[in-house]
Amino acid sequence: MIHYWYTIIKILALRKFQTSIALDESITRTFRVRLFDCDGLRVMTASKYPAYMDYMRWELIARSKLYKAIVGRGMAPTLGSQKIIYRKPLKLWTKFEVKLVTAGWDDKWVYHLHYFIQEDYTKAIGVTRALIWKKDVPHLLADIIKEAGGPSIAQTPSEWVLKMFRDDKNIIEKSQFQ
Repeated sequence: MIHYWYTIIKILALRKFQTSIALDESITRTFRVRLFDCDGLRVMTASKYPAYMDYMRWELIARSKLYKAIVGRGMAPTLGSQKIIYRKPLKLWTKFEVKLVTAGWDDKWVYHLHYFIQEDYTKAIGVTRALIWKKDVPHLLADIIKEAGGPSIAQTPSEWVLKMFRDDKNIIEKSQFQ
């Protein structure tokens, strides 16, 4: 957990020294599978993929006008749901890239695709949807996108992305303890 917070603070601290990017621009960062990222079989454990996905989303916020529109107004980006598809393992000490692509957004959610790439092969794909909160109230995403210099109309993600999250609310409601 110390490494996680160190990395997030580093991303936020270095934001002024990096080139700014558009809020819907794809970004890629190279990482290395570290010892404590791995399970006993010397491959990256499933619990580490979401942390790398967080780093990429925070970098997008920090390097774009989203920082002022979200953090500057006392709001917080919050992950609503994530799905990860694993294809091949990432092995100890090997380098890999994470590519973040904004898949689109609607009035409430922003959708991102996270590609874990090694040697030009996609090892895993993470799909997330997030929203922006302030004082336990989700804010209208269109206003935030507009303030950050994006288009005022929603950019609907592909149908396969929307389908992944379609039943999330029903699953939660049905699984509540009686």
